Amino acid sequence: MNLLDANSAPSRATDIIALQMAAQHLIECARRSGLVVTISLSPRTPPAMGSYDMVFDVREGRHGAA
Repeated sequence: MNLLDANSAPSRATDIIALQMAAQHLIECARRSGLVVTISLSPRTPPAMGSYDMVFDVREGRHGAA
């Protein structure tokens, strides 16, 4: 599902709010399913300031579905 309309030019604040809502939804879905989602930054090679990729991992939670 695309939360941002490709035909409009949303402001940066709109992008941030849409991503915050999507992240919250992702967290809630993972929690209901007994999963844990981790999003982190991985430096690119060669290392340089601001040179990174966002990576994710999904795993089983310790206690299963909550």
